[in-house]
Amino acid sequence: MSALLTQSRSRLARTSTYFRSLWSRREFAWYLAMGNLKARNASTALGLLWWVINPLLLGLVYYLVFGVIFESSRDLSYLLSGMFVFHFTSQAMTGGANSILQNSRLLANIKFPRLILPIANLIEAGVGFLASLVVLYAVAIPSGSADLNIHFLLILLIIPIHLFFNLGLSALTARLAVPFRDINNILPYINRLWLYLSPIIWPIEFMDRMSEPIQRVMLLNPMWSIVGVYRAALLGDPLEPGLLATSALIALGVGLFGIGTFIKYESRIVRHL
Repeated sequence: MSALLTQSRSRLARTSTYFRSLWSRREFAWYLAMGNLKARNASTALGLLWWVINPLLLGLVYYLVFGVIFESSRDLSYLLSGMFVFHFTSQAMTGGANSILQNSRLLANIKFPRLILPIANLIEAGVGFLASLVVLYAVAIPSGSADLNIHFLLILLIIPIHLFFNLGLSALTARLAVPFRDINNILPYINRLWLYLSPIIWPIEFMDRMSEPIQRVMLLNPMWSIVGVYRAALLGDPLEPGLLATSALIALGVGLFGIGTFIKYESRIVRHL
């Protein structure tokens, strides 16, 4: 019993030291993210605007197909709210997978908590996401789709929840990308399938046509609750009971698992590069 207690205290002390070291290098994470953000778009005419234009164009394409051609009842604001949220998560996953591989020289020459790299990737994607929310309101307010009521305060809760969820995914794909390089080729297909299984390009009423077992499986999709809370906050959609709590629990589980897995493995990262 004494040995287990000592081991637990030692593990807690190492974890505390790790996160203090991580916090002390927060400015490094910020400057790394901003440097990557500028470098990634330096050769294009529109530069940083592409972080907003990409999901906007994708949303317009789906709106043309499903909203105009197939005459869906959902408007552009509905589509964009889901597309922007999903694009943020998608960028966190793919960016996390590349954050280690693209900084191999930095890892080999400088000692620092490796979790900084997925965090920097998340900051980079997060800047684009916040800008996209401004674009969403530029579309939603003139069309009357936005409803600034008390539910708007939910944005203060769902953004931190979404960030922690995305950090877990980013850390997990970063951990997997080093020994399994093929994950970079698989992730686009996973993201596309996840998009189609999420209530983004199709209306929630489609669920009524599904059998009860399939509905239960669909509700396990983390994007179901996260997108639902965002739409309640940004567009004034009804907030289903338990949706925020479900989002928080999923984000906590994914975040802790992804971060814990990455930290446990990070001492072996350099030898696999």
